[in-house]
Amino acid sequence: MKNRVKFTAAALAAIMTVSCAAISSSAVYTGEDVDYADGEMHILGAFAGGWSVDDSDHDINKNPDALAAFNKATKELEGVDYEAIALLGSQVVAGMNYAILCRSKVVYPDAQPEIKIMYVYADLEGNAEITGFKTIIGEQLAGGFTANDGEFAAKKNDSAYSTYKKVIRSIGGTVYKAEAYLGSQVVAGTNYMMLCRSRTVLPGTEYEWSLVTVNKDLEGKATLVDIENLVLGDYDDDNSLDGGDDIMAGIANPWSEYDTVAEAAKAAGVEFSAPEKIDGYTITLIQAMEGIVDVRYTDGENEITIRKGTGTDDISGDYNTYKNVSEKKINGNIVTLKGNDGGISSASWTDGKNAFSVFSEKELSESFMESIIAKIS
Repeated sequence: MKNRVKFTAAALAAIMTVSCAAISSSAVYTGEDVDYADGEMHILGAFAGGWSVDDSDHDINKNPDALAAFNKATKELEGVDYEAIALLGSQVVAGMNYAILCRSKVVYPDAQPEIKIMYVYADLEGNAEITGFKTIIGEQLAGGFTANDGEFAAKKNDSAYSTYKKVIRSIGGTVYKAEAYLGSQVVAGTNYMMLCRSRTVLPGTEYEWSLVTVNKDLEGKATLVDIENLVLGDYDDDNSLDGGDDIMAGIANPWSEYDTVAEAAKAAGVEFSAPEKIDGYTITLIQAMEGIVDVRYTDGENEITIRKGTGTDDISGDYNTYKNVSEKKINGNIVTLKGNDGGISSASWTDGKNAFSVFSEKELSESFMESIIAKIS
């Protein structure tokens, strides 16, 4: 589960309450060059607390230290799936701080994704913890943006990227490169929010991140709506800047544990049948929340998770990227199978009314995965 983590649903209410794209434009002056060209002070390339942004590949999978810190910091979290997308910046302290762009989604039927920056601190001993969040797009904001639930690469979102390209040509003094499409907003036409790496054309300036919002009206005309500098180190108001303890305090677990699958299914309001044993594996945990049942099995080395939920959305919470993705008809349903090294790690499908998933920490043979699927209803 390289990029898949979970966070409690109660935490969502506690730490995801800022307004859509409420990104502060203030920064702490640390001695960088200053531009007074328009009569006001503009700090060039400054980030609060000395955050560093460079022109290297920001894909989280191309930054193994940041990814390892993310995985360690989020290993025990439950209830909300977090997908790590990109490393936005780092800060050298007694260890390292990382600003990681994430997409989050509550493990709950019909839940909508959100876009956030997760701040992770990794100490010199290899430990890691979450120190806070900054919400860019939040589901709870009436009339706000809707987070992108597909691919983030800017060029793979044709309407958003073509609108952006028409507008960005008219902006002088700063070079913008669209790295990701974050979400949209229905207005008089559609607003698109792009995450851009930016740098002024003046000598010696540093890279920054900017949120560029553009509009495509009902006649197809493109206009610039807004540009906001994204200041790394800026947290949601109810987050702690000096550690992760406040984030986890008082969080209620949305899952309840049960002795049998039947009890969990009844509590979740889902008809569910799962095997008591899988070859070499025994049940270690049965839990449920409204609309979802989750059953865990282990053989002492590997864990297999089986889920069933109401609705047809993917409930696996698995955001890993796999080399091999295929579909196969099993028990009358089209099942999506995913794996890397000749085996299968993830299987997901729907019967048109409910969603099902099987996830294994270690890859299973295709025949073993099929035998598990055949026992689930």
